Amino acid sequence: MQSRQTIQKQVIVETLEKLKHIKGHLSIDEIYNAIKENYSAISKTTVYRNLRQLAEAGTIAQVMLEDGIERYDVNLHDHHHFTCTNCQTIYDVEIEGLLDFSNCLEDNYGFITESVNLSFRGICKTCKTPQ
Repeated sequence: MQSRQTIQKQVIVETLEKLKHIKGHLSIDEIYNAIKENYSAISKTTVYRNLRQLAEAGTIAQVMLEDGIERYDVNLHDHHHFTCTNCQTIYDVEIEGLLDFSNCLEDNYGFITESVNLSFRGICKTCKTPQ
């Protein structure tokens, strides 16, 4: 599905790219609040609708982790997630070998994998280091 590029979509993608390095994967509320600071006329419904359209078009990824909160990510490469249980930041992790699960499942069990959602939980480097 092709998504028409609007100013709203551009602002959403730019916000996700800018804040990814600070907070990780943002919820709809976090995205809306960040955008509203500079574009006070935008509605939450507009942000929500455009997030869904961008995800359906493959421009961004919708991420659902065990907390059940709908989050969005600009990283479209195959990867997994690490959630810090202290600061709640969600990090992308790419670990060689983990992405081969699908081949293993097909070779050993005959399963065809449609998606993989592997996440880790623990303490991040920043929270582990004494301040």
